[in-house]
Amino acid sequence: MADSLAVPDIPHTDRVALQAATTALVVVDMQHDFVSDGGSLQVPDAQATVPVIVDLIRRFRAVDARIVFTQDTHRDGDPEFAIWPAHALEGSHGWEIVDELHPLPQDTVLRKPRYDAFYGTPLDHLLRQWGVTTLVICGTVANICVHYTASSAALRWYDVVIPRDAVSALDPFDLAASLRQTTSLLAGRVTTAGGIDLSKT
Repeated sequence: MADSLAVPDIPHTDRVALQAATTALVVVDMQHDFVSDGGSLQVPDAQATVPVIVDLIRRFRAVDARIVFTQDTHRDGDPEFAIWPAHALEGSHGWEIVDELHPLPQDTVLRKPRYDAFYGTPLDHLLRQWGVTTLVICGTVANICVHYTASSAALRWYDVVIPRDAVSALDPFDLAASLRQTTSLLAGRVTTAGGIDLSKT
């Protein structure tokens, strides 16, 4: 058996043209425990994505497009702590969304109990109420909460767009494998934040 595996090429879309009225930005779990120094599950590259996500948020707000923040939320004794160290304990500093990405009153913040942002939340109901058909999904962790949210979205026939410079993972291979799955299994598009062309009309 080979000592290492080569990741197949990941299809890349240089430009993705989207309409603000039918597109939402989903910012996944950009909380102190995952992003900030000292966080209980800090993702090495998460801090580097913050300026990219800040710019995405700015552009979405400029055309009045919907923005959804997910907030991983747990309490003492959560069964997930058998898999991961305790993290995102409701009300703690680690649970808070990082200051640079502070949601505004017009944004939507959804507390989620598992990896998938559709599980146990009204996300699907809200998106359909808003007339949204395309999700631009960014944040962390690429192969966990970002990926399972993207998968769940695709299974509900939302179009999925992942700006690869706005997502982070615990390991580069995990990031590449997730992006590969997004394009090959979910019919999603992988681009860069700069490749997203968001129009109000």
